[in-house]
Amino acid sequence: MVKNKSKNIEGTCALCGQFKKLSFEHVPPKSALNNKPIFIQTFDHIMDKNSRVFGKKMTSNKGFGGYTLCETCNNDTGDWYARDFSDFIQQGMSIIENTKKGTYAIKGTYIIKPLNVLKQILTMFMSADKSGYLRSQTALPDFILEKEKTGTPVKFKIFLYSTLSHLKRMFGYSMVYDDILGIQKWSEINFQPFGYFLAEESQAAHKHMCDISSFGNYKYDEMAKIEITTPYLLVNSPILGTYH
Repeated sequence: MVKNKSKNIEGTCALCGQFKKLSFEHVPPKSALNNKPIFIQTFDHIMDKNSRVFGKKMTSNKGFGGYTLCETCNNDTGDWYARDFSDFIQQGMSIIENTKKGTYAIKGTYIIKPLNVLKQILTMFMSADKSGYLRSQTALPDFILEKEKTGTPVKFKIFLYSTLSHLKRMFGYSMVYDDILGIQKWSEINFQPFGYFLAEESQAAHKHMCDISSFGNYKYDEMAKIEITTPYLLVNSPILGTYH
């Protein structure tokens, strides 16, 4: 990613793969409660004791996200999916706030557009992945950029959990070793009221996460009434796939 003389940021779009001017992609969308400054710590801030930024924080006045999508992809996915995703978030926040504190299984009835919601979540995972691996799996960007296309790419599963944790995590595509599950291929984003977990030919990091991959079977703009039960997981560690 290169910053040019006019202070425009150029790079490879995480979705279409073209080298273009990049725009700031809020992850999740700005209208989904992501409209305030946030403190961010990267690997160097947390793990690299030799780094000059170890133990420090940086501030993103724009909120959670980064310069990851070209203006076309940002505008298209925003127009197609962001509004419906934000509506899903508002319903989720209302449900969790009206559930007795300490409840583990958060149950609610949602009236949403499932395919639109799922494609926004996948767009977020594309932005989170700095390696470019997810973009190289052409079934994923094709599924997102063809708004009418249905059927979640078969080797990917998308899971959901509830959380009001103040600590946020955003991990792009990662290969990790789990003592029980072995080698796993994961990506994770959490931002109140939900955490989102992508697994490629792998299991979820927590057995009670709700598999929402079937959202991909609905039609674009199709409204549905869906009962969803998600586990409440506390995120208080920077380590991918760990909960308390």
